[in-house]
Amino acid sequence: MKFLLPNKYKKIGKIITPLGFAVWISMQFGIHNKLLPFIFDNNSNSELHSNYINMTITIISFFSFLIGMYFITFSKERLEDEMVERTRLESFQFAALVQLVFIIIGFLSMLLYKEPHDSGLLLFFILIILLFWISFISHFYFVLHYKYKNEE
Repeated sequence: MKFLLPNKYKKIGKIITPLGFAVWISMQFGIHNKLLPFIFDNNSNSELHSNYINMTITIISFFSFLIGMYFITFSKERLEDEMVERTRLESFQFAALVQLVFIIIGFLSMLLYKEPHDSGLLLFFILIILLFWISFISHFYFVLHYKYKNEE
């Protein structure tokens, strides 16, 4: 691929991906309610600021998770050859197929069971994004590891 990042971005991605994911999940489960109340008073204005800060942290952590996955996905390997390029292309095709099957099954289940609420549909679309990148990364590194192991 023409537009790959240097290999050092992979290290950055390996740091911010789990960090962003952990903070995002902790914000979703409400752990922030236990950690941040000592900063604000009990008046309504501080509750508005608290909600604003919580939303900002949630958005930043989710996008840092996505950017970290982007860095891992689009960073060059130490040895970037034709086999790695072919494996990267095959992994993109595999991830697209997995995502397409998930979308079809998801919409069919929504049609058969009931119409989801707005939050359920938002969660479905977030899962579609995450499924693509996670399936690409896992397939790419599994195949790459398997091929390099068989060459030795």
